[in-house]
Amino acid sequence: MKFLVIGGNAAGMSAASRVKRKSPDTEVVVLEQTHEVSYGACGLPYYVAGLNNNLDLMRIRKADQFLASGVDLRLGCDVTGADFTAKTVSYTDENGEAHVESYDKLLIATGSSPKVPPIPGIRQKNIFPLKTLDQAAALKLALESNPKSVVIVGGGYIGLELAEACILQKVPEIHIVEALDRLLNVFDPEFSEMVKTELEKNGVHIHLGERVMSFEGEDDKVTAVKTDKDCYAADVVILSIGVSPNTRFLPEGIEKLGNGALVTDASMKTSVPDVYAAGDCASVWSKLLDKPMYIALGTNANKQGRLAGDAVLGKNVRFARALGTSMLRVMGMEFAKTGLGEQECKANGIDYKTTTVESRSHARYYPDPVTLTVKLTYRAADKVLLGAQIAGAKEAAVRIDTFACAVDQGMTTDELGFLDLGYAPPFASVWDAIAIAANASK
Repeated sequence: MKFLVIGGNAAGMSAASRVKRKSPDTEVVVLEQTHEVSYGACGLPYYVAGLNNNLDLMRIRKADQFLASGVDLRLGCDVTGADFTAKTVSYTDENGEAHVESYDKLLIATGSSPKVPPIPGIRQKNIFPLKTLDQAAALKLALESNPKSVVIVGGGYIGLELAEACILQKVPEIHIVEALDRLLNVFDPEFSEMVKTELEKNGVHIHLGERVMSFEGEDDKVTAVKTDKDCYAADVVILSIGVSPNTRFLPEGIEKLGNGALVTDASMKTSVPDVYAAGDCASVWSKLLDKPMYIALGTNANKQGRLAGDAVLGKNVRFARALGTSMLRVMGMEFAKTGLGEQECKANGIDYKTTTVESRSHARYYPDPVTLTVKLTYRAADKVLLGAQIAGAKEAAVRIDTFACAVDQGMTTDELGFLDLGYAPPFASVWDAIAIAANASK
């Protein structure tokens, strides 16, 4: 069998390695557009911030290691099309020569790219997206060149992490321009307000409900960001308005979500026979909504890649447990979320209830306890937990893992409230914040 993989980061290399290890006689070919494979993109904001100054630490495994394992890894290959009937993929190599590669089984793991909208002036210098190692290196260099003002377009995870990076790099003036009426809109509004308060406390100027109209510049270099309400000086602009799945090269006939992500079932199969998809170019199967969803997280990509490798080899696999569990630090505050928030329950017509509590991070008689805010959503009829959100100055984010486990296992709030959680004064109160929130659910 010949297994062809398009894309050499988390999902693609996980699958390629898995197949080669489990079935050494299988021919495994990987076509990667860049010269980087298997790097930790989630760590890039912390490199930009100067918390890690060694870009090489972002490289999880290098190309030579995959080649030594028997994977035919080809770098600098730009895939231009696919013929699902002939079972071939067309690409050009780094010398510009055209090739056609056949396959028995195909995995599309092409990831996603930062959105770069066609706004006037967007091609000027010092306007940066952040997705690759090269982009991180260029952005860090720009922030270390003592810019007076940075404008971040977009107030999601990456935008907020890069706001922190700008603060740590001591940029004098930082603006976030967000088209929606709040930051971090995957969380419920009260958590968005906490994020806004924390950023403003650290000197960041927040502009909500504003759309960027143009990027002004001189000598082909950005100098300002003009919105529909104002204009802000900018020596550096950071684009963080989301990502688009890299699937445009594919022919018609393969099922996609509205944003272009490939629709897959719980075994990573697409609508085309012998074609699988994994990672940021594909959907994942939502446990709670029981349908394919676009949740672009590195955790999902690695799981999908591993299981796709097993599926290609004929193993019966099923990954239908995606909850969208995520966490974030913004200066002195931690935020985390799993499952469905209140806004998602409303959007999907779920009969739900919520409870919100404030509790200490650990026993009050042990030094430096902080307030944790916990919000739960649960089914109104039977109190089965649907989701959780938590925020606090410390010791908050890691608690989301307990909630994720409870949601995954379909626990009720009553069951969670009396779960045998650990206790010692440095770590928790005798009734932990998790239990207090669960027991407050009516």
